[in-house]
Amino acid sequence: MKTITRRLTAALPVRGWLLLALLYVLAVALALITNPQFGPDSRIYLAWTYWYLGHPQAEAAQLSYNYMWDNAGLKDCWSCWPDDYHEKFFTGQYAAVVGPRVLLPFLSAPFVALMGPMGMLVVPIVGYALAVVATVLLASRLWGQRWALLAGTVLLLPVYVSRWSVVAHTEGPAFALLALPLLLLPLAKRVTRKHLIAYVVLVGIGMLNRQFAIALPAAVGFAWLLVAVRDRKFRNVWLPFAFWGSFVGFGILLAQMLITPMIFGGEELSLTGQFNALSQQYFQSQGLGAFPDVTWNIITSDLLRVRYDLVLMALLVIVTVAVVWRFRSEISAMAAGAFLAVSAINIVEFWPASFRYHAPIVPLLVLAGVALLADLWGPVRQRPSRSTETAPRPPAYRLPAKAVAAAAATIRPARRWSPTRRGLRWIGVLPLHGWTVIASLLALTFAELSERTWHYGPSSIYHLAWTYRILGYSPADATAQTYVDLRNMPFFGSGCGGSCWEYGDYWIYQHATSADPNLVYPLLSAPFVGLMGSGGLLVVPVIGLLVATVMLTVFAARRWGAAAATLTAVGFLLTDRIAVAGLAGTADMLAIALAIGCLFTLPLDGPRSRRALATFGVLLLLALASRSTSIALVGAVGMAWLCASVSARTLRNRWWPYAGVAGLAAGGIVLLGQVNTIVDARYLGRAREVISEGTGGVVGSIADRIHDMTSVDGTYIAADALLCAVLLVTVIAAPLRTFRDPLAALALGGGVVSVLLGLLVGVPSGARQFSTVYPLFLLTSVGVVASLVGRLRPRMPDEGPATEPPPPEEPRAIAGPVAEPEIQEAPEPVPAGVAVASGDSGPPDPFPDTPHALADDDPRTALHLPARPAAGG
Repeated sequence: MKTITRRLTAALPVRGWLLLALLYVLAVALALITNPQFGPDSRIYLAWTYWYLGHPQAEAAQLSYNYMWDNAGLKDCWSCWPDDYHEKFFTGQYAAVVGPRVLLPFLSAPFVALMGPMGMLVVPIVGYALAVVATVLLASRLWGQRWALLAGTVLLLPVYVSRWSVVAHTEGPAFALLALPLLLLPLAKRVTRKHLIAYVVLVGIGMLNRQFAIALPAAVGFAWLLVAVRDRKFRNVWLPFAFWGSFVGFGILLAQMLITPMIFGGEELSLTGQFNALSQQYFQSQGLGAFPDVTWNIITSDLLRVRYDLVLMALLVIVTVAVVWRFRSEISAMAAGAFLAVSAINIVEFWPASFRYHAPIVPLLVLAGVALLADLWGPVRQRPSRSTETAPRPPAYRLPAKAVAAAAATIRPARRWSPTRRGLRWIGVLPLHGWTVIASLLALTFAELSERTWHYGPSSIYHLAWTYRILGYSPADATAQTYVDLRNMPFFGSGCGGSCWEYGDYWIYQHATSADPNLVYPLLSAPFVGLMGSGGLLVVPVIGLLVATVMLTVFAARRWGAAAATLTAVGFLLTDRIAVAGLAGTADMLAIALAIGCLFTLPLDGPRSRRALATFGVLLLLALASRSTSIALVGAVGMAWLCASVSARTLRNRWWPYAGVAGLAAGGIVLLGQVNTIVDARYLGRAREVISEGTGGVVGSIADRIHDMTSVDGTYIAADALLCAVLLVTVIAAPLRTFRDPLAALALGGGVVSVLLGLLVGVPSGARQFSTVYPLFLLTSVGVVASLVGRLRPRMPDEGPATEPPPPEEPRAIAGPVAEPEIQEAPEPVPAGVAVASGDSGPPDPFPDTPHALADDDPRTALHLPARPAAGG
């Protein structure tokens, strides 16, 4: 046990494991909330489990029926319970498929005996956890602790992956039985016969779990073939693993197909016969001629499901780039081999599976993607096309800082474009590959959201009608034109049809609590609507998403550096429930962009000028006049002022002017809303109903509001694992970091006001209630991660937080004379290496990347020093 603990803490510190454990619990909880835990296959696994416990077959099948006949996961399965299911579950094709999969029923038997049918979930949940641990251990060995933390996080966030960990199917154990053998392969380590034997045993156990486990021997076979061609060496270190793994894997698969029908009766299961029959029925073709149609049907059907998981879509894009770009890499070959093997079996199976068959190989896909990021962002940057993992070397987290610094000093720094023109200096805060990642994810987000979201909703009625009024339409004409433009939209026929027009002009132009009666968004949209019609209402949100992404990136780069800035932008773009506002005819994204703009004016690190205070006041007024939820910004500034007052023991601190301006702006808008219905008065929402309505008085009404928010909004938010992760980290970290991190204080205040506003409004609105202050939540979470990764090994100071060259008329105040290196456009990593070698660590970068594979084995030191400088990445 001590050895296991020592290895775990060497791969990742305790704080890192705690963070991953928190995310793991969240992933499992979200899967329990959003998905049924039993599917059509579960009925058979449960029946076989009862049989293993000693029940007769007929009784075991009946027990399965008694528990699952009305389960939500089987409601659409019209063929799940045939008349003779008591016998069918244990004979014929059922036995041919499930009979060989003895592992899940066998391991689940004791838990089912203790807990009932819910005990079927224990093995999948534990299997998923083991997969995360194995992935982290391997990533830490290859690239260091920072990349291990990233690999574990990426594995836990895709909802279409974690959902299969809490289903009574074989996917959960399959996660572990693919990830654990990877630790035994010759990936940057010397292997012995013990590793080979253990690998072959795990392959055999995997084949007893599900037939798709053959993907692992196929992946290792691809790695062997790559090394044989690349190094022109047929008998390489991968050959024993490829040969014996394939021998055992395919041997067990063949035995299962031939022997199982003999044991349980029934005809031999013929996948080719089934494929030909189904392809003839649905596509009027058979054999190889049906492959294109079946393949296209599976791809399109799975994409229709998977596209709702932006994190998974981004991972698939990165893995595709990694496999192509890192074509010399063994991990890339394994990822390609596993994916192709699973896809081939899926095609032969004929039916789309919503990424179910591919889910167990995601740990390998995550490693392939992280390998590419390590090549681009690691201190020892190199061309991805030159990356390999076979050569033995010490674990990356054990490499001495001097060796890392010496290797990094020989690498050309990442390319940056640092314009000197004042308005473009922000481009230099990230290297080109950082902006490339962000631009690619922007394109992915737009492509995915444009296909599956409603671009207009009930509040779009108000915005469009007032836009037409601004363009000179009369109230009647503006109302009629709005009706013509939006009557065929999806939202109109799903809960907002005639009711949206019940009050006519009065509802649209005078009822202050009907929507968001603010005119900033209609004013900005008027020129575009005049040119493009109702489609012009989407221009401002799209521009708002672009501007918000750039501003958030620049802000994070100034505080934590380029890697953290890229992570922040990626997190913002992949938060589905927030990014969707960029393609919706509402003022949400405009308010988000204005809130991010306010961050640049706040006294986060010291007093600011009057110009910054005036700019803050203007931006806050625009935000308040754009979206009612922007009042959360007032609460955020108020909380920052309170925390600074407690710390400084004085009310008149650097936040005092900002709190005063925020209070005056909010009070003015609210007062104006009481006399002019055009201005938003929803800050008070339906507060009177909290007192006047409800069977339980004030407490009962509040309880009802909380129930509505958690049941409706909670279910909507639970489908976005990244959003839930950010919220969870913020809820835990913000109160703990309030007095030492002003961003945490801002997030705490904004969150509290958002919750109170939601209670007062009383209308479930998903993530819209706190969307304006979501950037504060995200930045707080990034700050937590930044403080953690700064302690991870190997510690190598890299570039500090990115800064733009100061304009000549406003030089940045520094101690002493202005030194030329302070404004250099592309800092070299050489000074960082010198600092490490001399013992002067300098300002640590919270995201200093761990080294990638160092070249050429040095038998004297067991280190791999670079034989020659690599080209810049």
